Amino acid sequence: MALSRRKLLLAGAGMAAIGGTGAHWWYGAPSLVEGDSAARDKAALFDRGLVPVELSGWTMPEGIKPPYPALAADITADVLVVGAGLAGSSLALHLAEAGVSVAVIEARQPGWGASGRNAGHVLPTLRDPSVFDGFPDRGRRFLDAFAEHHTLPFDLQAKHGFAADAVRSGYINAGTSAEDIASFRAQTAWMEERGMLRVAEIGGDALRQATGSAHWSHALVYLDGGRVNPYRMTNGIAAAAANAGARIFGQSPAIDIDGAGGRWRVRTATSSVTASKVVFCTNAYATAVVPAFTKGFYPLTAYALTTKPLPAEARRAIMPGGQTLAQVPIDLNPLVIDEHGRMVLSSIPKIYGAEDAQWHFENQMAWVHDIWPETRGMPIELETYWTGRVALRDREFPGVFEVQPGLYGLMYFNAWGNVMAPLMGKLFAEGLAGGDLAALPFPLEKPAAVSNIGKQDRIIRHVMIPAARQAQRWGTI
Repeated sequence: MALSRRKLLLAGAGMAAIGGTGAHWWYGAPSLVEGDSAARDKAALFDRGLVPVELSGWTMPEGIKPPYPALAADITADVLVVGAGLAGSSLALHLAEAGVSVAVIEARQPGWGASGRNAGHVLPTLRDPSVFDGFPDRGRRFLDAFAEHHTLPFDLQAKHGFAADAVRSGYINAGTSAEDIASFRAQTAWMEERGMLRVAEIGGDALRQATGSAHWSHALVYLDGGRVNPYRMTNGIAAAAANAGARIFGQSPAIDIDGAGGRWRVRTATSSVTASKVVFCTNAYATAVVPAFTKGFYPLTAYALTTKPLPAEARRAIMPGGQTLAQVPIDLNPLVIDEHGRMVLSSIPKIYGAEDAQWHFENQMAWVHDIWPETRGMPIELETYWTGRVALRDREFPGVFEVQPGLYGLMYFNAWGNVMAPLMGKLFAEGLAGGDLAALPFPLEKPAAVSNIGKQDRIIRHVMIPAARQAQRWGTI
């Protein structure tokens, strides 16, 4: 789930300097076992992004996918994937397609975590070219792979024939000045120069026709961006993996791991999987099985909500062009209109009251009515509201870890996982299947603990978001 894009999520310099306010924060890994004491506290579940995925609008109206069975016997595999989100499911699919024996264990069911809760944006960009300076080839092979596969959500849907509302609708970044858009475009100019990014600038009547609003004067459109239902995408990829031979087990949380003789054994409550290689793909929902994975990121709770299908007059008014919408330079109200005609809006929940669905809905609707004044009085209703967790890093690239030989992690997707998670799963699978991890287009790291796990929560949720919301009320952003 994303507040905006990474510039806001990882804090501007000015607001970061005052990020030392107190925070109510939890440390360590949450239990994922049903019956945990936190499950009796509604506020705690919302505050920690642990509400049932059934609350996610992405599960509606089609409902929850049929469950995968729990692991009921000891098995062996070449590769065990722990976690069936977008990264784990993609990793399993591409391994199985390469003929590798792969098993997947998931603590709940595919798409339960961030992959079933995020904002649904498909954003085909990379932000910081300096991150590639530390790659052995200065990122050349990864950038080539990204250029080829940045439309992977749309491509997987087409290839495997599942329905995930993955639409290359275009991604509009709208602003109120030419200067804001020029500054924004400069951030990804290096991608344009490499031929990695198709963009267009629009304004005037074209922008009003696309958005239905006269609020913005200029916009940058990422032509290969769009939207996706991430829950259905995750489950579509998982089903394709199963069809290719992967063995997938739900309700099977890993509780222990040990290694001997070049093999790893991961135990669940009743059974185990023994594999030559184990890859944890738990993103922001890491557990203490590998303690290093619980300490290497900044957890941040985000929320999203869906409206009920919009009445026809509202649908004609709001984003009639069908593009995904973000605002420049600060985006408090990223917006998707999905195939059911529902608005999907997301942001960061207020400090106290993350469970208050009505407050967050009214806050979003105040913005909607400001941008599209004709919607005032239209019967736009809340359908559902949920929270989830984002895993932030200090660098704008996912974590790809080698803890010990044969024990790996693929996680921490920095709020833009709908492209990066399946892509990184695909690329890591190619390295594992080929037996040459040195050929990966990115370096393997050792997991390292962040110095202050609550830092981004304090900066973003306690300082930046309240300040930005106040500025929005005053009309200064």
